[in-house]
Amino acid sequence: MPSMNKINLPKPGLRNTKTALSVFLCILLFELIGRPNPLFACSAAIICMKETVHYSYKKGVDRLIGTLLGGIVGLVFLLIKNNLALMPTQSLIGGLGILIVIYMCNLMQKSDTAVISSIVFLSIIIGVSEKSPYLYALDRIMDTFVGIIITLLVNKSIYPLKEDENSSESDM
Repeated sequence: MPSMNKINLPKPGLRNTKTALSVFLCILLFELIGRPNPLFACSAAIICMKETVHYSYKKGVDRLIGTLLGGIVGLVFLLIKNNLALMPTQSLIGGLGILIVIYMCNLMQKSDTAVISSIVFLSIIIGVSEKSPYLYALDRIMDTFVGIIITLLVNKSIYPLKEDENSSESDM
């Protein structure tokens, strides 16, 4: 009988574990309150979990700014799209809107928020919702905020690293 070699795999890192816990709590909260689709809360939790609470907070603020900008521009363009009767409206609105969203992020010297702003913008103008455009945009912003808050609470509550401690961004 051949001997079984033991494989020594590294354990998940603390940031990995805290990220998974944050996602779990986002989904659980949405289930408990009967709110559908925790995708934006979960994505905010994943993006904002950093090695320290300070970096998580900084990433959370950037994420919220990007979401607000993408949400506002998306809402404006959705209202324009809904009032135009042109066949290629979605492609025109999508391309022009992304140009404006990224340009505005750069003008505000928040180029780090361009990706999330663009994703939120597209989710609003392409996303199918029976809600009014205002409520849909507000939902995306609120969901993101929930994910950020949960991540900050988890990161602050479970072995928070101090700014001067050595940590690794790659343990996710």
